[in-house]
Amino acid sequence: MVRAFIFLMGVLNGEVCSFFSPSPFPQRLFDMVSKELQIFGTKIYDDDEGASSVFGTRQYWDEVYTGMGDFPKEEYSWYYGYSVIKPFLVDAVSKDSTILCPGIGNDPILLDLYGSGFHNVVAFDYSRYAIDRQKDLLAYQPHAKFELYEMDARQLDKSWTNKFDAILEKGALDAIFLSGGGNLEAAVQELDRVLKPGGVLISVSGVVPDELRKSLFQCYEWVRDGTSDLQAGCFVFQKPECSAE
Repeated sequence: MVRAFIFLMGVLNGEVCSFFSPSPFPQRLFDMVSKELQIFGTKIYDDDEGASSVFGTRQYWDEVYTGMGDFPKEEYSWYYGYSVIKPFLVDAVSKDSTILCPGIGNDPILLDLYGSGFHNVVAFDYSRYAIDRQKDLLAYQPHAKFELYEMDARQLDKSWTNKFDAILEKGALDAIFLSGGGNLEAAVQELDRVLKPGGVLISVSGVVPDELRKSLFQCYEWVRDGTSDLQAGCFVFQKPECSAE
């Protein structure tokens, strides 16, 4: 509860995150921006009633990304910028890795990743308006190949099992925690499924309780423990090489 309170206070200083809602429907083609930028999506249904905070509801994030919320709709770097994360990322992830970015929101980090030489990047958000914002941002790199999905963090594509070398999330798990109902556990289970054995998960988090995080990632190697970071912690977890599905 203390961390949640700190997070809510931090929102006033521009420290927020994004969240995903459930969808039982199969993946479908959502839009095509160019020959290089591919946009896919799934139909999303609301389940905001169980949230313990407005920051765990789709309505809140839809309002942010349509210009009716508390933050700029065009772009916003959640918690902190790429320069803080980059040293940990380049130390743990090779340039030819396939990276998944959950809860991308309107964060310009995809452009930062591309500029650093990470070109195999997939991102998703449960708000279709976040996808709209990303299309605007990615127009600055018209020849880059990006895949964007409107997708539920608790029900990722079945074909993604052991697909990704790395996962980079900024505040997504925090907001899923605030949505209540055991959603965080379900989302972490899905992220574990799509991460390759030996893969790395980088999590920027300031709300998930320490003991719950320890429980969720107890089988992972804690390459970096961000618990003592002054701002949101930057955690680096490595999945065991021999991990049971």
